[in-house]
Amino acid sequence: MNLGKKLLEVREAAKISRAQMVERLKEKGFDVKTYTISKWETGVSKPTIEVFLTICDICRVMDIRQTFTDKRFLRLYDIPVSAGPGNYLCDSSYEMIEVDNTVPDLADYAVRVSGDSMMPRFVDQQIIFIHEQPALNEGEIGIFCLNSDTYIKKLGNACLISLNPKYDPIPIREHDDFRVLGKVVG
Repeated sequence: MNLGKKLLEVREAAKISRAQMVERLKEKGFDVKTYTISKWETGVSKPTIEVFLTICDICRVMDIRQTFTDKRFLRLYDIPVSAGPGNYLCDSSYEMIEVDNTVPDLADYAVRVSGDSMMPRFVDQQIIFIHEQPALNEGEIGIFCLNSDTYIKKLGNACLISLNPKYDPIPIREHDDFRVLGKVVG
């Protein structure tokens, strides 16, 4: 990772000139010059950690780790998603895991599969990657919350379908609390 290059990208993405950055840093109590910012952005020198964090604040960097490293991190929820009887996923705790470039860019979070109803495609304890979206088309595989139970299933016509033929479809009735949590993307 090239810190100087990333600082330049962050500042330009925020549409802040070097002169404007000097003024904003002065407002925060840091006396820097335009050429100092230039030195940081070309890698000749580095800002102190306090100045670095202030620049991130000024440029509204939401995730410093993801912005300033070449690594990508996703939430891996502690409670697995059910491939069998349902279990509750919403509001669960999670850990951040590093993922490589084989994980689709669309992935927003990860969960572990629990059970065998989605075999052979998905196996017990497999980590799957989910793109958060509120709706799926019939035939797509996703994560669904049905009456507080969370499932990985294929969306059918008014039902959730397992890939393993030993499991019957789960009906979605008109009065059920049903939500799509996302689409399985990897």
